[in-house]
This record gives sequence, structure tokens and C-alpha cells, in this order.
Amino acid sequence: MKFKYALTSLALSVAILSSVPSTAFAIGGASGAKVDYQVQGKIGEVVMNPYDIAPLTAVIRNGGYQLRDVHVRIVPKENGQEIAYKVNNKYLLTYGGIPVFGLYPDYVNTVEVEYTRIQGSKTENVKESYKMYAPPAYIESAGTKEEQSALFTIDVKKVSPEFKDRLYLLNNTKDKSGNGTRTVWNNPTGGALEWNFTTANAIIDTSGDIRWFMNPSSIYDLKSIYRAGVMMGFKQNQDGALSWGYGQRYVKYDIMGREIFNRRLPDNYNDFSHSMDNAANGHYFLRVASSNYKRPDGKNVRTVRDVIAEVDQNGVVVDEWRLFDILDPYRDVIMKTLDQGAVCLNIDASQSGHTLSEEDLAALDSSDKFGDIVGSGAGRNWARISSRHQSA
Repeated sequence: MKFKYALTSLALSVAILSSVPSTAFAIGGASGAKVDYQVQGKIGEVVMNPYDIAPLTAVIRNGGYQLRDVHVRIVPKENGQEIAYKVNNKYLLTYGGIPVFGLYPDYVNTVEVEYTRIQGSKTENVKESYKMYAPPAYIESAGTKEEQSALFTIDVKKVSPEFKDRLYLLNNTKDKSGNGTRTVWNNPTGGALEWNFTTANAIIDTSGDIRWFMNPSSIYDLKSIYRAGVMMGFKQNQDGALSWGYGQRYVKYDIMGREIFNRRLPDNYNDFSHSMDNAANGHYFLRVASSNYKRPDGKNVRTVRDVIAEVDQNGVVVDEWRLFDILDPYRDVIMKTLDQGAVCLNIDASQSGHTLSEEDLAALDSSDKFGDIVGSGAGRNWARISSRHQSA
């Protein structure tokens, strides 16, 4: 009864609030020839999470001034790790102000900045501090009994002095969620579309504190065919930006969350997994699979993690390596020895301790069972290259 009463009271309160004339909340029209945000310092407003996917970042807008010689320092917590950096002028122009990276979550951060402010012929050297509350680190729950927190907690055992200023990107996934893994490919069958788990990506310092995390909700949808998947293959490019892939996409973003590109895989391929490697010429090598392969027996299938595609800066495919042509997809020695509960397979704990026989493999290949399942022949998870990459 108390719960029902609370809901009724809440509904009544909302009704009363919504009946107040809207003129009481008038914002006063357009700002005119000024900016009417709160300004903490001598330049512009603070924009938190400016690109929606990196909540522990901010931009202090330039306020209409030119800025030069910028230095930023995030005041560390007690016994915490300092993050301090100079900002190249090109990024001051790109972000329209001073980029702030490395805020502590669920904490009122103190950010110290130094800069030269320029207006016409006037210049001023400024040193000031800003207060910025950043939200708690958050990621969607998978709804499993094993989960104990949104991301993870770090227990730092020892830090060598030469590594004390390091930052570490952690790329992880949640367990299978009831919101995903409900869809498989058709026309043709096969592939690994159901290999689809919520991402959990963060950067930690050597004190064990989270200093950056990804809120992927604006670029990721576990219920979508083309915007879900497993985020993997993170690499820092020569320009400092991060590239990676997931599901049917490969992307590049900078650490502030600014999109450089977010592309669908070329139509000839599906199901990115594990690796997006940078080439010296600016191209990318994507570990993918064929979206339509005609097998020697005449069956059309989607393959599983057995193609490497090279794409240029514009997303044009310039070459491919089809491992089912280069290697023997019917080699079965490994398949006969692998424990069917092994981590390198699509895990089924009930199959732990079991292996496949030659007869099992032969029967499987004569069937129309294709997809992310152990087995020989293109259209099944025969290549094992994910395990080789992880152990390399």
C-alpha cells in the first residue's frame, strides 16, 4: 500500500508541476551578441562529454578568443596519479577550446589550466582552475549473477617507478545479455552474428583509478544487426586516435570521443573479430569473414573469421586473403583434439571433456549446419586464428 501511495503522490506532483504556466520558465529568448552560459574563468563555458561517448572528458570553450601555449593539469586525488599535458594548437582549433582528459568519475575534479589569451593585438597569460564534476563510470549490466560492479575494480600490487606515469586501456566484454544474441544470418546462412556482447572499455592509471571510460550508447545498440557486436582490436594510431572494430563496423575516434570515421564493413564481408591492424601506408587490415562464399559442394555460406581484408583510408578494399583458399579448411587434427568446452570455441560448458571424432566431422560437413560452431570446412569455425592472435 505504501508503494502505491508513493506512486500516486509522484503522479500528482508531476501533474501540478506541468500545470504551471510555461511563461514562468521562459529562458528569455535568444542570447543575442553574448554567450549566457556560466563561465568559471576568463574564456568560455565548460562542455562535459562533448562527443557523447567519453564522459570523463570536457572542453573549456575558447569564449571567442584565440588561445595559445595551453597546459592542462588534472589535480590528482591523495596518493593518486597526476595527468598533465600540453595542447597542440591544432587541437585548440579542432575542439573550439581546451580539451580536458582524465577526470575522476563521481568526483569534483580540480583542473588547472595555463594559456595565452589573444584578442586582436592584446595578449594575456592566464593561470586559473576549474571545478568539474564527472559522473560515475557506467556501462549496461548483462543481468548475470557474476556481475559485481559496472566496470571493474583494480588492486594495484606494485608500480615500478619507470612506469608510474603510464595509462592502460582495458578492453573487455560483459557476459551474454538477454538483450542480445537473438539474431543469426540468413541468405545465406552461417557467420557469427550472434557473437554479440556488451562492451566494457576504460583507461586506468597506475593507482588503479579509472580516468576514462566509453559510454557506447550513441554508437552501439545490442539489439541492432549493424550497430552491435564485440568491440575488439583497439590500436593507437600514429595521430594518437584509437581504431577498432565491432560486429559489422570498423571505426576510428580520438580520445575525446570525436568521430573520425564509423563505417560499415564493405558488403563483401561480415562479422569483424579480434584484430584491426594499422599498415605503414595508412591502410587497415581487418579480420572478417566472407558474406557469401560458394563452397566446392555448391552451397552458399557465410564464413567464420577466416578472411583478412585490406582497406584504404577511404574504405575501399585493395586486397584480401581468404584463408580457406590459402590453408586447408578440412585439416582436422586440431578439431579432433580440442576440448569442446575450450575458451577458443563457442563455449558450451556441457561439452567440456569431449572431442569430435572423424565420423562426427564428416557427418557435420555433409549437413547444412553452418555458423560459429566447431567443425571443418568453410562456413564453420575451422580456422582458429582468433586463438593464434591472442597467444601471439
